[in-house]
Amino acid sequence: MYYIIETENFDFWDTQNIVLWAVLAVMIVSFLTQLYYYLFIFRKVGVRQRKTPTEHTGEPVSVIICIKDEGLNLSKILPLVLEQNYPEYEVIVVNDNSSDDSEEVLKLAQNRYPHLQIRNLVANNSVHGKSVVLGVGIKAAKYNRIVITDVTCRPSAEWLKSVSTGFDSEVVMCYTRYCVAGRFVRVANYYESLFRLGYALNRRPYTASGENESFRKELFFEKGFNPLLRKPEKVEQVFFNSVMNRKNTAVVLLPEAIVDSEKILSFGDWRLECSGELFTKRLFRRGTRHAKLPEIISRTLFYMSFVAAIIMAVNVMWLWISITGVFLLRLITQILIFISTQKALGEKKLALHTILWDFYSVFAYLYIALLIRHRKTIKYQ
Repeated sequence: MYYIIETENFDFWDTQNIVLWAVLAVMIVSFLTQLYYYLFIFRKVGVRQRKTPTEHTGEPVSVIICIKDEGLNLSKILPLVLEQNYPEYEVIVVNDNSSDDSEEVLKLAQNRYPHLQIRNLVANNSVHGKSVVLGVGIKAAKYNRIVITDVTCRPSAEWLKSVSTGFDSEVVMCYTRYCVAGRFVRVANYYESLFRLGYALNRRPYTASGENESFRKELFFEKGFNPLLRKPEKVEQVFFNSVMNRKNTAVVLLPEAIVDSEKILSFGDWRLECSGELFTKRLFRRGTRHAKLPEIISRTLFYMSFVAAIIMAVNVMWLWISITGVFLLRLITQILIFISTQKALGEKKLALHTILWDFYSVFAYLYIALLIRHRKTIKYQ
């Protein structure tokens, strides 16, 4: 069907233009929804924080790391965690039946660092899930303040000091920067973090990554881990969703609080990670299961309606220019927000890939959703 609209005698209420106005209405509504996310949620991630590591509380901390066959990463990362510039803390490493040299690396480290605790789990007829492994570490902690991180995360010497600036809240969220993964995987992690951190800064927290967070030990004993958890679900994300609320969650984005993850992820690995997160959301509390969905839907509708409107209004110059102007306004807003937030999070050389991901991710998430719908095609490891 071709829409021919005369430039000189453009009739606003001509029947042939009804579809065009419907498309424009969808475009405007989706555009305003997008502006809301960028200006009122994502933008806050780029606002400079005033606290500094010198304002730390000094509260004793138990750092928990869960490992399985991570001997190489342990030898590189563990000394950085054990040599923090912090007055009183312990590090608990829960070794889940590793078959490599992880146990030997831990024993050597324990001889040098007395504040290192080791918990070795041995599997019999069943394989331990992450809820069991992490639960062992939390129960072994002697301090009330828990900090969890991953064995692939490289912290600075002031990491614990910086994280502790948020200890006046029960839950503290920080950022994990992927430094060796592919560009699009790094962008996907950054984009996902904009939602988590942005919502939390708007006092509507819904979950955390579980790679660089802190919480009080009593929260675990109050809520525990969801008994419906299975292998595909992200244990930490479900736990944080159950304990977070608008009054007990703080976000710390000081440079020293950010850790660099050396986890190597391909797009296929990211697909599995993302599918696990989608499985996880069914266990979230109501009202938080679809926190990202309005943005994704509005973004999809914006692109679809923009293309349709450009085609249908091609013969009306002033309308065509107006439609293009709306697109450019959104693009400029995006670029400014991306620059400020990526600067705050220490992300570099991602600007172009972020713009591309904004469009490409619509298809990526649809692809993953279809795979989950036909779960037999996914082999989650």
